[in-house]
Amino acid sequence: MLLGEELILLLLDDEKGTWLVRRRAVPRAVRVALLVELLARRTVALDDHGVLVAGLSGTTGGDQVLERAARDVQGKQVIAATDAPDRELQALLRRLRDRGVLRRHLVRRRRHLPRDHQPEAAVRTRVLRALQVERRPDRHTALLVALVHELNLLDRLFPEHDHRTLSARAAAITQQLREDQHYFPTTLQQDASAQARAAGDPGSTLDGIGAAFEALEVVGAVLELATLPLRVVGRILQELP
Repeated sequence: MLLGEELILLLLDDEKGTWLVRRRAVPRAVRVALLVELLARRTVALDDHGVLVAGLSGTTGGDQVLERAARDVQGKQVIAATDAPDRELQALLRRLRDRGVLRRHLVRRRRHLPRDHQPEAAVRTRVLRALQVERRPDRHTALLVALVHELNLLDRLFPEHDHRTLSARAAAITQQLREDQHYFPTTLQQDASAQARAAGDPGSTLDGIGAAFEALEVVGAVLELATLPLRVVGRILQELP
């Protein structure tokens, strides 16, 4: 399951079918999750000017949502790339319905309720385990923890647990993603060279070292902007470098 799909499951209120954050923030939150995944997979990378460019081919697994997002973000700065159309969210919701994970509310059709509780329960369990065990989580889980942390969802997802403890652990995991080479042991150039040798053609080498970390650094600011009143957003955008 993509990070964006897992995030959707966590963002939905299971009883009401509504979102735990403001509705207009959801498409941007999902786009950030997809962008982080694209960077982690080396599908896209940042060039020397901070512009998203094509990375390694064949890294989306043929996922149509990822491939469409990859095409859409190329040529944009990271902040601009997080401005997503609603159709991306709708495509993932439709996929989750088709898999029998979600269903529409019988009356309020824009709301989504769980049809199968197991997938979300598994995601919650994985996130909570990562927050409770002093052991490095796998990269996918670490990225999801970082996204949940930046969305300030921990207290709503796990109200029975101490928020400060979970938040401190989530912050530590997010910092590890930015610094610990365990998560990204090779550079994009090394990955591209290895792929080219396997394919028997020269391929391309792109300067994408630490691309996923660069995206994570803006997640908090982007999602905060998405939930602020419009009159405040304009002022903040003027202050951004």
